Amino acid sequence: MKLDAIEFENGKKELALALSNAKKACRLIRNVVTGLLALAIISCAVLTIGMLLEVDKGGACFFIPAMYVLVYGGLVVLMLYKLMQVFAEIVQAGDPFSEKQGERFRVIAFAALMIVLLELVFAAGFSYLVVPEWGYGVIVHDGFDGPTINLNVGMLVFSAIMYSLSAIFRYAALLQQLSDETV
Repeated sequence: MKLDAIEFENGKKELALALSNAKKACRLIRNVVTGLLALAIISCAVLTIGMLLEVDKGGACFFIPAMYVLVYGGLVVLMLYKLMQVFAEIVQAGDPFSEKQGERFRVIAFAALMIVLLELVFAAGFSYLVVPEWGYGVIVHDGFDGPTINLNVGMLVFSAIMYSLSAIFRYAALLQQLSDETV
């Protein structure tokens, strides 16, 4: 009986050490993601404002790309913000598996899927773009002379992984709740 109590205490110490190490790693990752978030916000704002200023000068061809940058940047900012929240929650509460975390991963998956769809629509709709101000008659995507469809498979896979993680985190939260209720 005494041996079980010692093993239990050792297990608690190992668990506390593992959680402490996880918090340290998540704090570092949260700080990196926060920096990337700030960079993404500044970049998106500068690019969008710059393109919209060109529209005011008579460069009407910059309006659609400015909207693309604004929407794309907004989706990237949303993904980075949710990732920052995921790691901040672990640092603060120490509870990586919760329904709230699962919902955050679901939002990230949705934003990644919207990026794929935005790129697909933008690439299919704007294969040829006339820009006489740049000295070119036509800009063609990827050097092809016909309309192309660009599918961002990497982002599509990322979206699927994030959606799967959301389901796993929700399931883990339910298992934890069940375990807490039975103890």
